[in-house]
Amino acid sequence: MNLLIIHFGLFLLLIVSTYFISRKSINSFFYFLNIFIKNRKIVFSIISVFFFPGTIIHELAHFFCAIVLMLKIKEVNVFPKIEGNSIKLGSVIYEKKDTLRGILVGMAPIILGLGIFLWLSFFNLFPHDDFYINILLIYLIYIVSTTMFSSKRDLVDIVYLIPLLIVLSAVIYVFNIKIDFVFNNLSFINNATLILGRINYYLLISVVINIMLIVIFNLFNRFTKYVR
Repeated sequence: MNLLIIHFGLFLLLIVSTYFISRKSINSFFYFLNIFIKNRKIVFSIISVFFFPGTIIHELAHFFCAIVLMLKIKEVNVFPKIEGNSIKLGSVIYEKKDTLRGILVGMAPIILGLGIFLWLSFFNLFPHDDFYINILLIYLIYIVSTTMFSSKRDLVDIVYLIPLLIVLSAVIYVFNIKIDFVFNNLSFINNATLILGRINYYLLISVVINIMLIVIFNLFNRFTKYVR
């Protein structure tokens, strides 16, 4: 049980770190490209192509989750749009009926992204013996981790999860609902610990990749300024 708590705490730390560090990584990538390409539209186009697979994964997660929850899809767009000084990689507009389904659709890309990490872990695909396959897998891990949280609108939906959990906890406490049988189930604890451990492994890799890219891009940016 203690190991499960440790893995869960580490999971929360890594998922939050992944969000903030991936935002910084994308910004560093943008400024890196700006050194060589002064045309902002071209830079946005390069970034859009680079993250396009992640955009597909992100929007498909929204799409299929909305379909499963029987929410009407109004519009699907996986192609980028330049909006002022930012770029919108994609969007899925669906009919919103209630908060719970809105939360689930908003969280779908995160759940799918973590599912991809779990799939990679299940087949022990990374690290691989082949150098080029490793490069491809690093790219996959990077774009999945950076596009899981790509929409601010999704984060607004997820914010509603906090009061929902508070209400659920209050109901369990007030009505004295017994849930301890779940945590006394050794099989459940072992499986949950194993799954969290595997997901944490890839979240840690994604954090390391993002930090390395930030350092590389920032050092290069400083070097070019020094040379000038």
